[in-house]
Amino acid sequence: MELLDPIITLLPTLKTVLLAIIPLGFLIFIHELGHFFAAKKSGIKVNTFSLGFGPKLIGFEYGETEYRISLLPFGGYVQMEGENPNEQTGARGEFGSASLGSRAFVVIAGPAVNLFFGVFAYWLVFQFGLNDYSATFIERLIGLHIGSEKEAVQLGTVAPDGPGARGGLKSGDVITSINGASVENWTAFHTRIYTSPGQELDVAVERNGTAQTFTVVPEGIRGARGDSGILQVSSSSKVIVTEVAEGSLAEKVGIQIGDRVETINGQKIYNVPRFDSQIWDPEADWISTHHQALYRTIQRHPDELHLGIRRDGTAMVVKVPVQWELTAAVPPDAKASGVRTGDTLLSLNGKAVENAMLSAQLWGVDGRLELGLLREGEKHTVALSPGAIASAETSEITGTPYGFGWNATLSGISFGVPSRDLPTYSLFTAFGKSLEASWLTVESIGKTLRQLISQEVSPKFLTGPIGIANATSRMFELGLGSALFFIGFISINLSIVNLLPIPIADGGHLLFFAVEKVRGRPLSLKKQAIVQHVSVVLMIALFLYITWFDGLSLIHELRN
Repeated sequence: MELLDPIITLLPTLKTVLLAIIPLGFLIFIHELGHFFAAKKSGIKVNTFSLGFGPKLIGFEYGETEYRISLLPFGGYVQMEGENPNEQTGARGEFGSASLGSRAFVVIAGPAVNLFFGVFAYWLVFQFGLNDYSATFIERLIGLHIGSEKEAVQLGTVAPDGPGARGGLKSGDVITSINGASVENWTAFHTRIYTSPGQELDVAVERNGTAQTFTVVPEGIRGARGDSGILQVSSSSKVIVTEVAEGSLAEKVGIQIGDRVETINGQKIYNVPRFDSQIWDPEADWISTHHQALYRTIQRHPDELHLGIRRDGTAMVVKVPVQWELTAAVPPDAKASGVRTGDTLLSLNGKAVENAMLSAQLWGVDGRLELGLLREGEKHTVALSPGAIASAETSEITGTPYGFGWNATLSGISFGVPSRDLPTYSLFTAFGKSLEASWLTVESIGKTLRQLISQEVSPKFLTGPIGIANATSRMFELGLGSALFFIGFISINLSIVNLLPIPIADGGHLLFFAVEKVRGRPLSLKKQAIVQHVSVVLMIALFLYITWFDGLSLIHELRN
């Protein structure tokens, strides 16, 4: 078994690599498959059709084509007779000898297959793979809202001393445009800020029914791709009561599951309040600092909490005494510690947990720790040592050196976001939705291309094969529906990018054909070869440029 340990250890990494690379290889393969079938249909000789790249492993000849499996099974390629201008002789069956319409058909078939597959993948998601996670992912990726009515791009938490606040932005502002370009979804807003470090941006908002414009300058944060911009603002979300503990103070005053929480002690709430142990990390980010401030606001009035709620369209203020309860949250892969998820914390090192000492007791306890717990009505005592029962991974996840964290409920109330009212689509309505999503995807790609051409966005923010593979692998963590939608999104991207009028791309060939149609004759083989060689050099340079930043980002991510 010891000999197998290194292999077993590598299995999760191998799985991640395969989940990352195989989908991208499949998209390249079906692209080439489109060229292959179109060439066969047009009477163009296909010398080689390969599944994979690199040296041939096995192969056979059928008709005039060699079918092979190559060493690197990610993607594939088609090699047609006379495809390269230097190899054209004018013989029958060559790509260059085919009619203009046939050549255009062969060229456009690859991008068309990628486009059709993207629509098909979207259709599968809307028909079979839709859930809260995939619906949220779709909305944030392309701005297609699913379920309840579409919500505005509204700011939630705004760091008091952050660049957004310094520019005049406030919680509750609805973003309408940046530099005159409309903002349809949160992803578009985030991308614009992320790619504009140190630039002055005119942000138009709607505040209390009044249109206003503020000039903000995203702060540049040094990363693998150089500086990226942040404003230290978050998106808003509705907050509801997701759980009311039986016999709790909240239940006694009539608070119900599903009540929408609008204010806490008169303070407007734009995001779900968090009081778990991670917000007390000494290196907590600005959002955690916001939650800490809300906790301290509640602690300034420990006798009574004023909760502004809305129920069935009626607004009311409910008063409830403040009472904290801490329950353990133990990750499934954490080592045994004697603490179970749901255990209620009664004491730390023999001292009762008091409301006013919550923050200090949640964090910063060093050395041996003795917990007094309540479990299913019975009291238990558990002794712990930091690091003895926790791995580095679980400590990072829970924010404590003991491998588990604490969730705090306020007077028996748990807060969360409302679940989506997801629609059920028929075969036909799901297909219609996939077409709508595909159009929004094309619009998103077009917007990015315009920003690149106008130099509003640097090409260093583009993502190449490494970045796409890494992102695809992460999509599987969100579920199969989200992963399939993302693969469809990449497929449509490949289709559009390949149709750009770049000489080495399919769109470049179509450009040559258009010139040939206008001139009545093609460019000379020598000129075609020169253009292709120059294009290859430029494309390789761009590929290396993008891959360089992809690699730096991956290394940065692994180190952190």
